[in-house]
Amino acid sequence: MDALYQKQILALAKQSRDSVYDSQAPYTASCDNPVCGDRVDLSFAIADGKLQKLGVKVRGCALCEAGAGLALAALDGMPATQLAQVTADFAAWLGKDHKVPPIEDMVKFIPVRDIRNRHKCVLLAFHTATTALDRPAI
Repeated sequence: MDALYQKQILALAKQSRDSVYDSQAPYTASCDNPVCGDRVDLSFAIADGKLQKLGVKVRGCALCEAGAGLALAALDGMPATQLAQVTADFAAWLGKDHKVPPIEDMVKFIPVRDIRNRHKCVLLAFHTATTALDRPAI
């Protein structure tokens, strides 16, 4: 993997490790990747229709941590109504069905596009966020 991308992915992974998961947040969910054992716990609130106060706890590989770091940065302040579409578009971009990523920082994952079995690792936090949104708030 190109050294530039490696550095950017590790920086995103650090963001997720520095995050604080709030088990008492209005929206929480946990998702696993049974293939590799990754697990993401994600929490957030919604104010004025936008995702806020995102927190995450990741037990997994650096790509899973980096995907969670990207989710923290990209989803904060995003209208909740856009979450499912952004997640679907990110998955489609990783799978090379789209030429342009839905969020600019997703280009940091260009090297992963060719490693299909790692897409789930990168997307796990995004899927966890959509799972949390689909549940009733506390």
